Amino acid sequence: QKIVIFALYTIMRTKEANDILNSAIESVEKNGISAETLIPQLQAAREHALQENDPLVTRALRLAWQHLESNEAFDTELAEEIETPEENFAYFLALCVKSDNALNRDELRVMTNQLQQLA
Repeated sequence: QKIVIFALYTIMRTKEANDILNSAIESVEKNGISAETLIPQLQAAREHALQENDPLVTRALRLAWQHLESNEAFDTELAEEIETPEENFAYFLALCVKSDNALNRDELRVMTNQLQQLA
């Protein structure tokens, strides 16, 4: 019974983090990239990734908010086939939301390494 309770707790925690990231995606799609709005959301989602012991997503979110903080924009082309900074950032966040998928993790790892090189 303890295992079931733990599993439910883990799912609820992930849902809360995903809700934060989905809200950030919605904000980007409606209002564009605003460092002032997005940085607190990324920091909150990163805290969940830390609690979930997910070093890739933790690092990805930290580098993303630091990039926003330094540049007041997300003007890097992490995904080559995506044209606008808004679409690029929304895609990056979507990979964080669906980071349980192996292919998404691989792509997120590549994008995170690109952000690290820009830091």
